Amino acid sequence: MTARLVMALAAQLVFFAGWGAYLVTSHAGAPVVWLETEPVDPRDLLSGHYVALRYPISTVPGTGCELGEDAGTKMIYVRVQDQGRRLQTAQGEVAIAEPVACTAQRPAPGADERWIAGRLTRRNDLIEYGIERFYVGEDSALRRARSGSVVAQVAVGFDMKARIVALVDIVKPAEAPQ
Repeated sequence: MTARLVMALAAQLVFFAGWGAYLVTSHAGAPVVWLETEPVDPRDLLSGHYVALRYPISTVPGTGCELGEDAGTKMIYVRVQDQGRRLQTAQGEVAIAEPVACTAQRPAPGADERWIAGRLTRRNDLIEYGIERFYVGEDSALRRARSGSVVAQVAVGFDMKARIVALVDIVKPAEAPQ
């Protein structure tokens, strides 16, 4: 009985170690883009401390998508790129990525193209990218951050899935460092 228990525990350890290694390395070295956030009010007390985020590219009209009525709940791919818009942040000026193309078919990205995969919601009015919540520690200064007052640095992996790397406060023009 002891050998079976040890093997079962070892199998679990190997599984979770492999899974953890994948999560840590899946976006290592992935290109990053900066996404502007929009205000939203989080109201979920059971999920822990997080910053609820919404992005201008989360609305179908905000992406310029022409999906038709048969879209359903399927994958949507949004291409983002620097269109010249800049925001002053606590880390300096950043280039905001904005949507330039949208498709329901999986694209074959070019070398300098950044496509983000999202799922169209059932109501066909929002696209969820899996980066709508950023969990923070209980003592983190970001705990008081609100969507619309921060920009998200987002890594886009080879599978077009997005992962938040950092949230940075937007500096208002009156607060800009001299």
